[in-house]
Amino acid sequence: MALALLFTACREEKPVIKENVWDTHSQLFWVDSAGGERVAGIRSIVGADTLKKLFVLRDSAAFNAGKNLPAELSGAMVLRTPLKRVAVLSSAQIGYMLRLGVEDRIVAVGAGKYIADSSLYAKATAGQLVEVSPDGMNVDYEKLIALKPDLVMTFATGGSQDDYDRMEKLGIPVMLTSEWQETSVADKASWLSLYGDLFGKEALSDSIEREFKYDSLAASPCEGRKVLAGMSYGGVWYAPGGRSYTADLIKKAGGCYLWASDTTRELRLTIEDVIALADSADMWVNPGMFGTPEEILAAEPRAAHIKAFKNKKVFQNDGRKGPGGGNDFFESAVARPMELIWNLRDLFLADFQLLADSSGGDVKSLPGLTPPVQSPSEKGPNKAQSEYLPYTWYHNIF
Repeated sequence: MALALLFTACREEKPVIKENVWDTHSQLFWVDSAGGERVAGIRSIVGADTLKKLFVLRDSAAFNAGKNLPAELSGAMVLRTPLKRVAVLSSAQIGYMLRLGVEDRIVAVGAGKYIADSSLYAKATAGQLVEVSPDGMNVDYEKLIALKPDLVMTFATGGSQDDYDRMEKLGIPVMLTSEWQETSVADKASWLSLYGDLFGKEALSDSIEREFKYDSLAASPCEGRKVLAGMSYGGVWYAPGGRSYTADLIKKAGGCYLWASDTTRELRLTIEDVIALADSADMWVNPGMFGTPEEILAAEPRAAHIKAFKNKKVFQNDGRKGPGGGNDFFESAVARPMELIWNLRDLFLADFQLLADSSGGDVKSLPGLTPPVQSPSEKGPNKAQSEYLPYTWYHNIF
C-alpha cells in the first residue's frame, strides 16, 4: 500500500491531448512525425468511449536530454526506443514480437500457461519470465513496479478486469493495443510496423509488410463456396458480422460468408434462423470453443442438421497449440496473414478438389488455386503455396 501511495503522490496530472494531432489519422494506430518528434497514436474502443493515447518515441540521447514536449503533444508518454524490457499481457503482442525476433525483450507475461511458443512457455515455467497475472484476471502491480519495465503492453475491453487506469495511477508506463478490434486481416497484421518502431526493427517490419500488402490479399472469387461461422449458446447463435476480421478472412480465402452483406462486427441470431440456412452452407468455421464433433452436439444437438456438419466440413482454428494448451491462432497468426489465408484457402479448395474429381471436371479451372506469381521487382516475393502451408491453425475437426 505504501508503494502505491508513493507512486500516486509522484504522478503529475497530464494535460489533455489536443485533438488536431489526430485530425489526419483515422486508423486505430499510426506512427508519424509531429511537433518535431516521432509519434505513435493508438485508439482503443472501450465500451461507448474511444480512448486516444499518444507516445513520443525518442532514442537514448533525446530521451536523456528530456526536452519539453510541444503543446500539440502535451499529455503524451515519452518512451526510450528501442525498448529493451517489456511486459506483454496479450497473446497477439507476443506474436508480433516473435515475428520480429525480439521476444528476448519480454521480461514479464500475464499467465505463462497461455503462451503457445514453446521456448517462451519453457522460460515462463522455469521462472525466467515473471508471471504478473497467473490467473489471467488479476494483475500483481507490485511485481510490475519492481521489474521497472520500459513499457507494459495490455488491452482494454470495457469490462471490470481492465487494469490500464490503475497502472497509470501507479506511474507504470502502459500502452493499450487494439489490434483485436481491427476488421481486416491486413489491418491487424499491419500492427507489426508499430512494433518495428518500438523495438528498432523498422527495416524488418517494412520488408515483412511488403509481402502482405500486395494483390494476393485481394479476395478470391467464391464460386459458390458458402461459409457459416459461429456457434449456438443457450439457443442464441453468435456469429461474426459482415464487417469483422473473420468475415474478411473468409473472403480472402475464397469463401462466400453467409452474412457478408451485414455491416456490423457481431451478430446474434436464433438457432432457428441458422437451421433455416443450414442447407446453403458448404463449410462451417469457428464453431465456438468446441474442438470435436461430439462437443458441438453436446452443446447444440440441432447442429447435426447443418449441411456442413453432415458433410464433415467443420474447420476450427485450434490446430496449433502450445505445451500448456495455448492457442497459437491468437499468437503467431496475427502477424502471418499470408500463411493464415493459405491455410484456410487450402481447406476450402480441398472440398472443390473432391467435387471436381467426382464430376470429371478440371480442378485447375477453379479460381484462386495458386498464389499470384509476381516478379521480384513487384510488390511481393514469389512464393509457392507449399511455403505457406506448414502453418495449419485451421483444421477439419472430423
